[in-house]
Amino acid sequence: MRRTGLPLLFSLFAGMSLFAAPAVADDEGDETRGEPITLGYIENIAVGNLALAMKGKLDTGADTSSVHAYNVKVYKRGERDNWVRFRLIGKDGRAVRYDQNVIRFAAIKTKTGGLIRRPVIHLPLCVGGKWGRAEINLADRGDFEYEILIGREFLANRVLVDASRTFTAEEDCEPPSEDNE
Repeated sequence: MRRTGLPLLFSLFAGMSLFAAPAVADDEGDETRGEPITLGYIENIAVGNLALAMKGKLDTGADTSSVHAYNVKVYKRGERDNWVRFRLIGKDGRAVRYDQNVIRFAAIKTKTGGLIRRPVIHLPLCVGGKWGRAEINLADRGDFEYEILIGREFLANRVLVDASRTFTAEEDCEPPSEDNE
């Protein structure tokens, strides 16, 4: 006698359990993203756990995010770990000093055809009430209009960009609680 009912029952139970599973944080530590929101291509951005306010550009043409950092100093901690010390200055003039682990270095092409090596770190960002952790390269953006550029890595599944609008966010970015760090 063949037992065909047991494997079918097991498969049915396993499939149903997927619908009953609670929403969980992804491997980046972000809360479940939910439905993406539509924002303009220029928005107010909150950077870091202190929610430093910056005016930034949402750039679907960039893979990762980039921020204008001051006094960037890369140094070693231990034999292999690269760290970076830098400052960010918000649109209100408030400065925040950071000491972060470098997750990698990015080779960025210059307009003249050369390459610049920039440290890349993780920092929490928020736009339109949507918090998440982003890969950010530390750059000299002094010649650009916006000190922070938010790339696709952060925007994906969180934000749709309406290139015809600016400052459309309805939600504010409150500093994250210590539970979300």
